[in-house]
Amino acid sequence: MSHHPLNPQNCPVAIDANALDRDGGARDRLVDRLLPLGASRVINLVVPKGVRVEMQHPRTPAHVQGPGLAQIYTIEVGLNSEEQRRKQIITAELQGNAKPGRHKADADHLFEAAKYGGFFITHDERIPTKAGRLRDVLPPSLTVVTLAGFLAIFDDWEARYPR
Repeated sequence: MSHHPLNPQNCPVAIDANALDRDGGARDRLVDRLLPLGASRVINLVVPKGVRVEMQHPRTPAHVQGPGLAQIYTIEVGLNSEEQRRKQIITAELQGNAKPGRHKADADHLFEAAKYGGFFITHDERIPTKAGRLRDVLPPSLTVVTLAGFLAIFDDWEARYPR
């Protein structure tokens, strides 16, 4: 059975800070498409709590901080035993053979996106690959994708079901 992404207009869309990175080229146009969709609430952008902390760092570029910090964000909540178990599995998978703690923030971001969102937009190439190995832990409703991939899904839904 193949995975069909949810309608991006009907579920939270979690973003990693790097989803708002600009490169002076094609990615700038993608960010310029995404932000108005969130501002107009056509889609519901959500910033996981750890991503928000990263965005608040003084060295984070203004073009990420400004629009990123303006989004809805998650807050720290207690986890039940099943959530703790799933978060440990996600953390272990993303760490792989790296130094302990090396990819903990990425695991936290992915866990938060899985808990609250239908999408997680990231440009960290490892996360979509690792997410594929976590099918038994991540909800089937979560799609981990780049910004270009997300906008392609959005456009597909718009073509099939215009507003």
